[in-house]
Amino acid sequence: MSAPLTAPSPPAPGRTPFFEQIGMWLADHDPGGIDSTRALHLGIALVAVILAGVATSHMLGLGMPITFPLMAGAGALTMISFNPAASRRTEARTMVRLFLVAAAFLLLLAAIGPGDGADNAMVQKLLLVPLSFCALILRRYGMDGQRLGLALIVVATVGTILSPTRVEAALLFAAFCQGAAASALLRLSPWRPSAVAAYVQSTLDVQAAVAAYVREMSDAVRSGAPFTDDAARTMERLRARVWNALGNALAEDPGARGDFEALRAKFYRLRVAVQLLAGCIPNAAPDTADWRSPFAAAADHIARRLEAIDVRDVHSEERFERAIAALRARAFSPDLPPEARFALMRALTAFDRLSIVINGIETAETHPFPPPHAAGDNAPAVPKPVPLLEQAADGARRFSAPLKVACQGLVATSITTALDLGMHLSHAYWATMTVMFVIGNSVGETYVRVRYRVVGTLIGVLVGILVFLVLGDRIWLLAILCMLGQLISIITQKDRYDVASAMVGFSVVLGLHILDGLGTTGMLARIYETVIGAAVALAVSYVLLPVYVTDQLKPEVDSILRRCRDALASWWPHQGKPVSVAPMVAAVRQLGVRLPQFGAEQTFGHSAGDAAHVVTTLDVLVTYLALIEDISGRLEGMNHKAEMVAVVEAARSRSLTAFAVILEEAGTQGVAAAAPAIEAAISTALRLADEPGVKERLPLVADYLAYSDALLRPLRELRATLREETPWQKERSTFAASQEPMKTA
Repeated sequence: MSAPLTAPSPPAPGRTPFFEQIGMWLADHDPGGIDSTRALHLGIALVAVILAGVATSHMLGLGMPITFPLMAGAGALTMISFNPAASRRTEARTMVRLFLVAAAFLLLLAAIGPGDGADNAMVQKLLLVPLSFCALILRRYGMDGQRLGLALIVVATVGTILSPTRVEAALLFAAFCQGAAASALLRLSPWRPSAVAAYVQSTLDVQAAVAAYVREMSDAVRSGAPFTDDAARTMERLRARVWNALGNALAEDPGARGDFEALRAKFYRLRVAVQLLAGCIPNAAPDTADWRSPFAAAADHIARRLEAIDVRDVHSEERFERAIAALRARAFSPDLPPEARFALMRALTAFDRLSIVINGIETAETHPFPPPHAAGDNAPAVPKPVPLLEQAADGARRFSAPLKVACQGLVATSITTALDLGMHLSHAYWATMTVMFVIGNSVGETYVRVRYRVVGTLIGVLVGILVFLVLGDRIWLLAILCMLGQLISIITQKDRYDVASAMVGFSVVLGLHILDGLGTTGMLARIYETVIGAAVALAVSYVLLPVYVTDQLKPEVDSILRRCRDALASWWPHQGKPVSVAPMVAAVRQLGVRLPQFGAEQTFGHSAGDAAHVVTTLDVLVTYLALIEDISGRLEGMNHKAEMVAVVEAARSRSLTAFAVILEEAGTQGVAAAAPAIEAAISTALRLADEPGVKERLPLVADYLAYSDALLRPLRELRATLREETPWQKERSTFAASQEPMKTA
């Protein structure tokens, strides 16, 4: 599928050039250029519809040389900005929904607008208030509904800015259709990158980084130098690239979810396995070549396999087997300290695991996604809309979160509209639109978005004023910069809302200057009216029916812990269908996305404690569980002596007891009582270490014991955080608690 990979060259010393940093950021956050292409399509569409709009207005004598192309541009912006990259079929369906909602508003505007009367602008401003409520109610349908609501507000705000008569509203509808058609033709064209290919390439990047990491490890072991972890930073950065590419691939081909997840799991296990191999380098072993040479030779073989995974070298395989045999003989040598023996046993398991994972990746290289998929296979279930009223624990019917947010938006837009009517703000629609863009699904989300929006707008408008003063009336150059800012906002809106807000502010002030001669006074109005809208949204979100995401953290953590416990309980030596830990990885990731909101809500008296520590500890926990799942699956198909099963069963029972303690389903006596049982089982197993059957399986059991023991530390830390007497308080240290045995509350 691809040419043999080579290890990436080490970065040059010194500061990374700015444009190279941008390239690295784009490679990680927009793998394959999916959003960059979407931004390019928007740029082309804007140029096309503006030129076409001006020509249409001139040829038909409409007398709308500015307003007609402006609404056409709004149509293109709506169809692309609020339509995330996905398959053509999915994007087409989203475009139809966006068009129908926007068209319905424009037709309503044409029907009820009071013509050329003095109250025309008044009616349209007042219309924004109920529309804001309707737009926010759409959030009960998830992110699709949220984007649909924002698109409605953008179109409504542009309509309010233009303040059309009935005839002009009908013509604006035609302009919107023109812009929507042009953007649809561009987005649904075949000239766009493949998100699936970008996803596969991101996994290959991980493969190359892992090969370089193993090479460094081999050199360090062979020379006796301490092994540094610098290459691990590259792999952590590539981890984010794989996740982002996976999201795009799932959007492009949701039917292949199972295959995408399987490939991600292989590279996830490859990354984790090779990092944990570094922990198997024995520190207590004598500094002699009898273990260093075979260890380094085995690592060299793994690196070669990754660098040329589609090439099988029989002689290299033979050398690898000899190195493993020499390492095995040394691991079972009685003259080594027990710590060194267990480290080398775990190294044997790690090399074996790496070989198995690489064989699986090799299969994927030949046939990336071989199984044919029937329609709907592995497609995620369509989420049900959140009900407007929910039943509380006491049986009472209460407002759901989307309905609370919609009520907040109704009140906030009413306030900004009243301020406009009372204070005669020059561009009050900016305040109303700001409310819609910053009001989040919780107080914390609103706070974070307010902060980014205000700071971003301040920077963007000031830069826009500076550019305006320097360039003067060079309209085409200003237009190019305006469009460039809009494209940057498309690329950065997912991961850098502050940058996206700055680019939007920059584009808006330059665009309005080009269209309507907006001077520095109007540009400064963009700042203070944005601040007014943001302050109103935050105040209403805090005072009226507040929604706190911190209230959801503890139940979510408990749910993840129960699912982890149930997965561990289903693995060998338990008889039955095993449950995978993979869904918990995604659940922890989703929890981490909301970390800034957890921290923000502490300002408003709702503490989530050290939420970052909780999420990081959960990530460590599921990593160890994934390794235990891997070892359990490999042990399951073997014939074992009763003594070997007893070791695993004792360690597994201790882990399950620790889960019961953290979930407050059991006391801590079982955890302490398990230690002597495990030590006795290990002692019995080591006395049988020379038997051939035991000798083959003991490294796996040693690995199981190591990860089972390591599992206790994140559980202790989580229990210290979740205990009732210290609910989500940062002041109480959880690190010290992680070093102590579990104690009853």
